[in-house]
Amino acid sequence: MRQRWRTLNGLWDYAVAPAVAEKRPAGWAGQILVPFSIEAPLSGVGRHVTAEEAIWYHRTFEVPEEWAGQSLLLHFEAADFETTAWVNGKRVGTHRGGYDAFTFDFTRALAASGPQDLVVKVHDPQGTLYRALGKQTARVDDYERCSGISQSVWLEPVSPTASIETLRVETSLDTVALRADVRGNGQGTSVHYELLDARRVVAAAQASAGEKAELKVESAKLWSPESPFLYDVRATLVRDGNTIDEVSSYCGMRRIRLGDSPRGRQILLNGKPVFQMGPLDQGYWPDRGLTPPSDAAMEWEARYLKRIGCNMVRVHIKRNPRRFYYHCDRLGLLVWQDFICGPHLIRQPSADDAAFWLSEQKALMDTLRNHPSLVMWIVFNESWGQHDTQRIFDWARAQDATRLVSVASGWNDVPGTGDVRDLHDYTFAPAVPVPGTENRAVVLGECGGFASAVPPHNWTGRSNRSGAVSNPLYGGFDPGVPRDDDTIHDIFRPTFTSGEPFERQYARFIENLRLLRNSGLTAAVYTQMTDMKREENGWLSFDREVSKMDPDRLAAIHRGLYQEPPRQTVLLPPSSQQPQTWETATLPLPAGAGRQGYTVAALLQKSPDFDALTWRPAAGPFDNTDRPVPGGSWDGRTRLVLRRSFELNEVPAAASVRVYARSSGEARHTWTHARIHLNGAFVADETTRFEREESKVAEVMLPPEAIAG
Repeated sequence: MRQRWRTLNGLWDYAVAPAVAEKRPAGWAGQILVPFSIEAPLSGVGRHVTAEEAIWYHRTFEVPEEWAGQSLLLHFEAADFETTAWVNGKRVGTHRGGYDAFTFDFTRALAASGPQDLVVKVHDPQGTLYRALGKQTARVDDYERCSGISQSVWLEPVSPTASIETLRVETSLDTVALRADVRGNGQGTSVHYELLDARRVVAAAQASAGEKAELKVESAKLWSPESPFLYDVRATLVRDGNTIDEVSSYCGMRRIRLGDSPRGRQILLNGKPVFQMGPLDQGYWPDRGLTPPSDAAMEWEARYLKRIGCNMVRVHIKRNPRRFYYHCDRLGLLVWQDFICGPHLIRQPSADDAAFWLSEQKALMDTLRNHPSLVMWIVFNESWGQHDTQRIFDWARAQDATRLVSVASGWNDVPGTGDVRDLHDYTFAPAVPVPGTENRAVVLGECGGFASAVPPHNWTGRSNRSGAVSNPLYGGFDPGVPRDDDTIHDIFRPTFTSGEPFERQYARFIENLRLLRNSGLTAAVYTQMTDMKREENGWLSFDREVSKMDPDRLAAIHRGLYQEPPRQTVLLPPSSQQPQTWETATLPLPAGAGRQGYTVAALLQKSPDFDALTWRPAAGPFDNTDRPVPGGSWDGRTRLVLRRSFELNEVPAAASVRVYARSSGEARHTWTHARIHLNGAFVADETTRFEREESKVAEVMLPPEAIAG
C-alpha cells in the first residue's frame, strides 16, 4: 500500500466490435459501470459477447498536480482475458489472463497537461483456448461468463527513478523473510525493513534490492483463527541515504504442515491439530456476476462465516479481489484457494497450452502468496482440465513449500500424491478411507449440498412444495420436494424447508462428521456458502438477505466439530479386525438395478420379511470384489443380508453403526448401499460412492427413537 492513488471505477464509454479490429471504434454504444463485467446487469449493459467479439472501454482522467514528475501506473485487479491499453493513442501494454492482477506503466504516454485519454480493449476467447477459465459458461441460468474488466482499476504515482514493484513475505514461527523487487533503476539501492507491533518496531533489517532479509522475532505473536494477530511491515527504498520509495504491508506469523497422530495424518497449525470447517465459495452475486458489489459486502461475508462458527473458506475455481483475503487475514479465516481450471473436458492440452495455463497459475500464486490466511492450494477439482498431475504437483510444491497442496479434489486422485486425500461426498453419512490405509490427511473437499428454496430471495423464485419424489438419489436437484421428515434415508443432496426442518437435519449431518474425526477426518467443506442461481444449497440465499438457519444456532452446531470427538465404545467389532460369524441370506436385486439405478431402487425398497428368509452362518468379512478378502464372499448378483444378535447391559444415550465398504478394480462412480435394521425395524441407511480402488468407512448416527425402542 502507498498513500497516494486514485480509483478509475465508475462509468466508462463502451462498444462491442469484432475481435480482429485493431483500431478504436468510431463511436460508443453507451456507458458501462466498471468494474462489473458486460454480462452483469449492474454494469448497465447486461449482454453476452461472443468469442469473435471484443469489448472496448473509454474514459478520460486528469493527473493531480501533486503527482507531477512522478511515474504513473495503471493497475487492473482483473480483466478477462486479453487486455490492451492505450493512453493518448499510445499503446502502454498487453496482458493475457483472466484472474490475476497486472500493471502498465504509462508515464511516457502522458500529455503535458489536461485530460488524459484512456482506451482499453478486452477480448474474451471464452472456451476456445485452453487457459484459466473456471466454471464460466454461456448459460445465464448457470455459471455465467464474466467478460472484460471484472475487478477494480486504479492509478498510482511512484518515483521516476526506482520504486518497489513487489514485496514478498514468508513467515515461520519466529522469523519473517522479506524481499522487495524494484521497478526502474535499482543500482545502488537497498531496502530497509521494519516489523511493527502497533507503532513499536520489534525487528528490522536491511538488504540490497532483490535480496532476502530475515527478521528474527522474539516471543512472536502467532496468527490463528482464534487470534489473527497481524504485524505491520514497512519497506523503505534507499539510495545514498535518501528515501526513494516507501510501502506498507502486514504479515501474520504462522506455520501450516502435517503431523502424525493415533487417528492418522492431521493438519497442524502452529504445531497443533486444527479441524477446519467452512464453505465452498463460488462467489456469484445477483446482477453482478463474479464481482462483489462492494468492499463492505466482502467483509460482511467473512464476518458471517466467523459468526456461524467457521474457521475456513474454500475459494472455488476463481479468485476473489485481494481485499477479500485481507478481511480473512484480519478476521481469522483460513483459506483454501483453487487453481483456475481450463476447459474442463480438455485433459490433454498441447505442450504450449499447458505451459501457458501453468504460467497463469504462477501469477495467481504470486498475487496471493503473502496472505497468512491462505493455507492450501487446490490444483485440480473433479478432473476439470486435469493433466500431468504428478508433474504439476511437483511444480506447485517447488513454487510454494510453505503451504499444503491438494492435487486432486474429488476425483482422479493419484494415491500418495499431495498432502491431503480430498474427497467429495454429498450424502448424510459421508465415508472416508479406512484408518491405516491412507498416508495423507483426509478432508472432505466438498460435502453436504442440502437444498432449500427461499422465495423471493432465490434466483428462480420457486418454492418448496409437497409432492412425489421424482428422484430420491439426487434430491437436491429437485427443490420442489422437501424431505423435512425423512430422518433415516441417506439421500444424495436432499432438499429441506428452511428454518427448523433444515436445522434438524443439518445437525444430524454434523454429528456424523464429528464421529468421522475418530477415523481421521481433519476438515470439511460444506457446499456452499450461498445459493448460486439454480443451486439452492447455500447457508445463505442468493441475495445474502436470508440465513436459512439462525446464525447463532448454526454456530452452536459447528462448535462441536472443534471439540474432541466422542469416545466410542465398540460393541461389535468389524470382521476385518476381529473375526465375526453372522447369519447370512440373499435377496434378488430390485427392478431397475444398475450402476446408479441400484441405489435409487434400494432407497425405495420395502423391508423384507426376515423370518421368511433362509439363513446360514458365514464368517465375515463379506466381499464381491475381484480380489476377495479372506473369510467369505458373495457374487454381487444379489443383495446380501447379514444378521447378528447382541446384548447390552444398558441402553446407550447415543449409538452409531460404522459401515465399512470396499471397491476394487475399475471403481469410477461405483456405489454401495447398506440398509440398517434394528429389532426388525428399518432405522437408517448409508450410501457410498467410489472413485478408485480403496476401502472406506462411514458413521451412521442412529435416530434416538430407534435406540430407545
